[in-house]
Amino acid sequence: MPTDQASTLRRMVNQQKSSSTKGTRKRRKQKVRVITITSGKGGVGKTNIAINLAYALSTMGKKVFLFDADLGLANIDVLLNLTPRYTVEHVLSGKKNIDDIIVSGPNNIQILPSSSGVSDLAELSRENQVTLFRKLSQIDQQIDYLIIDTGAGIASNVLRFTATADEIFLVATPEPTSMTDTYSMIKVLASKYNVRKFNLIANAVESKTEAYTVYQRLQKVAYDFLQMELHYAGFIFKDPMLVKAVKRQKPLLELYPRAQASKCFFSLAKRIDTHFGSMIRLHENDTETSFWDRFLQWKKSK
Repeated sequence: MPTDQASTLRRMVNQQKSSSTKGTRKRRKQKVRVITITSGKGGVGKTNIAINLAYALSTMGKKVFLFDADLGLANIDVLLNLTPRYTVEHVLSGKKNIDDIIVSGPNNIQILPSSSGVSDLAELSRENQVTLFRKLSQIDQQIDYLIIDTGAGIASNVLRFTATADEIFLVATPEPTSMTDTYSMIKVLASKYNVRKFNLIANAVESKTEAYTVYQRLQKVAYDFLQMELHYAGFIFKDPMLVKAVKRQKPLLELYPRAQASKCFFSLAKRIDTHFGSMIRLHENDTETSFWDRFLQWKKSK
């Protein structure tokens, strides 16, 4: 991002703050916990993890929004058998407000749907990015968790959502291509955007040993070549019940809450919530910028 564009974004943020100081103070009283679920490679189960993690957190009494940020190739609505009348596309065109596109999903998850098959959304212009970020910022005081399901790979939209989240969860499978692409994503985010904190979810594994092997291999290359540590967030078992749930267009946790993979999702959700609870207690007086400010002030690429 050129310097003049970065300056323009910062100026827009400052103008927005000055026009709504009271609202800004109100937002900071409740820190929305922004989680990005992403991957270097498509087809690794990222969206199913986002959906079922949202479901598990909602079961724990949390107010959860799930944003389909795979702009142009959205599929959360398909996996949940939803037919949204309006999407992010309508927000960007100015036809609808952000509240108008929210769809209620299973277990009271609130869905922010995107469009599928709309190539213009895959790479938003700077002006549209600013519009979208500002619109999204209007919902942060209503929720406990915002889970962002990004597209796969290292496109600019994916990197922007990923680099500014409170917590980044990378999804990798035991396949060599998945691990290679996951490392590539870590390398780009670390070298260009100075991201130094990553959480790894090993997905579709046959055993705990296989899951930890995925982590160890990625941890080794991350340490050897980037001098950084990865956090092992957990794993999701390869489970035939998940395939059945996908075919029925329902969350696994709704149809088969006692399945092996379901237990993994509940454990992951508890671990995440405990971790965030600790962060909030340690930083309850923190005045750092919000996710949305970081979003608009996205760091200039090196």
